Amino acid sequence: MRISLNWLRDYVDIDVSVEELAHQMTMLGLEIESVERLGDDIQNVLVGKILSIDAHPDADKIVVCQVDVAGEVPLQICCGAKNMKVGDKVPTAIVGATLPGDFKIGRRKMRGVESQGMMCAAQEIGLAEETDGLLILDEELPTGEDIKSVLGLDDIVLEIEVTPNRADWASMIGVARELSVLYGTELRVPEVSLVEQGEEIDSLCAVTVEDTALCPRYMGRVLTNVTVGPSPEWLCERLLAAGQRPINNIVDVTNFVLLETGQPLHAFDRDKLAENRIVVRTGKAGEAINTLDGETRKLSDDMLVIADGTIPQCVAGVMGGADSEVSEGTTTIFLESAFFAPASVRKTSRGLGLISESSQRFQRGADPEMAAYALDRAAELIQDLASAHVAQGVIDVYPTPLVPREVTLRYARTLRLLGVDVAPETQRDSLERLGFEIISHDDTEMKVRVPLRRHDVSMEADLIEEIARLYNFDNIPVSLPKVRPCEKVFAPDEKRIRAFRHFLVGLGLAELYNWSFSNPDEVQRAALPESYRKMIVLENPLSEKQATMRSSIIPALIGNAARNLNYGVTSIRAFELGPVYRPAEGDTLSTQHNRVSLVLAGDVEAAHWSRPARAADFYDLKGQVEAILAHFGATATFKESDGDTFQQGQRAEIKLGKKVIGTMGRVASAVGRAFDTDQPVYVAELDLDALLAQQPSPAQFQSVPTFPPSARDLAVVVDASVPSGELREKAAQSGGKLLRSVEIFDIFEGEQVGAGKKSVALNLVFQSDERTLTEKDTQKAFDKVLKRLKHEYQAELR
Repeated sequence: MRISLNWLRDYVDIDVSVEELAHQMTMLGLEIESVERLGDDIQNVLVGKILSIDAHPDADKIVVCQVDVAGEVPLQICCGAKNMKVGDKVPTAIVGATLPGDFKIGRRKMRGVESQGMMCAAQEIGLAEETDGLLILDEELPTGEDIKSVLGLDDIVLEIEVTPNRADWASMIGVARELSVLYGTELRVPEVSLVEQGEEIDSLCAVTVEDTALCPRYMGRVLTNVTVGPSPEWLCERLLAAGQRPINNIVDVTNFVLLETGQPLHAFDRDKLAENRIVVRTGKAGEAINTLDGETRKLSDDMLVIADGTIPQCVAGVMGGADSEVSEGTTTIFLESAFFAPASVRKTSRGLGLISESSQRFQRGADPEMAAYALDRAAELIQDLASAHVAQGVIDVYPTPLVPREVTLRYARTLRLLGVDVAPETQRDSLERLGFEIISHDDTEMKVRVPLRRHDVSMEADLIEEIARLYNFDNIPVSLPKVRPCEKVFAPDEKRIRAFRHFLVGLGLAELYNWSFSNPDEVQRAALPESYRKMIVLENPLSEKQATMRSSIIPALIGNAARNLNYGVTSIRAFELGPVYRPAEGDTLSTQHNRVSLVLAGDVEAAHWSRPARAADFYDLKGQVEAILAHFGATATFKESDGDTFQQGQRAEIKLGKKVIGTMGRVASAVGRAFDTDQPVYVAELDLDALLAQQPSPAQFQSVPTFPPSARDLAVVVDASVPSGELREKAAQSGGKLLRSVEIFDIFEGEQVGAGKKSVALNLVFQSDERTLTEKDTQKAFDKVLKRLKHEYQAELR
């Protein structure tokens, strides 16, 4: 928000340097983004009075003017504008003047006639983007006065960042209130004095609020005999300093009061409202509205609208409609001031993709008490600037007034949190100056009623923060916080997780970070089991695509891979460490689990002159998973899984004992197409909590064998449904202490072994640390392996 110091001084006296003011505002929490000194690039531009206008002797479109700038003699200036007359006062740049854009004014001849300066249009001194003709000034202005002081161009504008929790700062009065408390000066809020006349408002307009939950308060006034026209210079100056474009006196007043009070207003042309009435309701199926930005927007049944007797005329709290817009022919207006539920405005604004000054204030939380003042303030200004008559009475639909919060503050708690002893009377005085009401107090605590404008204050710590702001953080001594001895370690696995992250990077994997937010559609696209679709729903999501907490990292990794493959990335090897969330039954808290997920796609080996590129496959992914298991000292088994996420024959569940701790595989073709890729993508996800729970055994060392090994090959025929990995494990278990290793080196299916059968070839290595094995020793161990396989799987020796 742009804060004009000239405008700010209307409400509070400020007698410090800009640098000091910026520092103090920052310490109050008002972050200063920039300081702009208006008019720095304008020099020697004065108020000039046109004494005469004569035709140019040699140019039809140029006139020669004599202009008085309170100098010894009038200046002769050639000009091409047509909108001025003798006696008008205009901005006049004399010889040596500088205009925005480093444009310097000198003497020059125009078709043989000397011109001793330039009369300026509004855009030439930075007051407008485009205008037609010279800027005509108020005739009461003194001739020769510096134009910067006349037009407010000697102003300084502070650009502040209004934090989402401090909606009360989004106004000139809100900022002035903070500074008046800081410097102990008076806050001057303009008094309102309305003169009501003519008919009663009830005979001119009626209001019905159908949904008081979304619109707790709705107010309105009717103004007749309105004359729509340009705004006076002072109002234009204020709006321009705030970055607003003047439109007409009615719209400009509503914008001015919005910036002054933080309360959005809207003016309807009452004669364009069907049945001369207002209905505050939600949208209906099929309804649409033409908004002031020229767009037609479809409404849904959860969007609050301001309708007349037939159709919507305004999107409540967001933007008005073009059908009831105030125009030059408007003579009667209905002026609206309301308090809309912040969540409703936020949802509507995002749903329509429409952000406005009004929506930004309403969704942060406006002040329901300010609605009445802002309405009367705007009505008074329109009465003065548009010669309007204010109808008698005001409409105020406020069936259930909002109740301010009450919070108890303990003085000892202030000392404990701030580390400095602030006197109880100082604490009470600070809060009272900020508008908090002290309900009761004693030597140990006080009870405070919070103003409705302060949506950010709900508990004791919030009050202490207010006290700290006014006490000034610079006055709080720097000290280390007291640490209580505690046997509990709050992040016992952090060191191991950090080491694990470095380990994964050492495997050649890049780390990814995705949002912890997701939505059920992503889970469905990834074809994850139904249980994953039970997700934690957010009350206030950033968008529809981020409406829930994620139940798996897999959809995000598939999306990452698809997006990068489509961008031409040829090799993707990455991981993500992060939480997933699952809802719990009943009132118990939802659960959070840590996961490690991998994604491979494209080439795992780049092309080289000695070999072609090699694409990732299932066994590359399995190798990475096995490396992770080995890192934690875990021994897991892989068993083919079911489901639609992964390709049949290239998918597996990962079991640690009897517990499934993960899943992996090649993403099914249908899932890949759902994410806009036809290229193979391999994904794995493991339960990191289960892996961290593993207690790896200490490393065991043994001497290098001095006796030679004895290798045997064993090929058996079994049913095709028998997992080859199980054969290997059973062989390793039954070979006795002489069997050192078992590896599968061939799997064959075909007519030679029969339908529904397969041949699995194992390489068995036998070795002793004490002696050289005889043929009899090796054969005995070999027979034990074969016997076990025959018994368990009806294996036949091939």
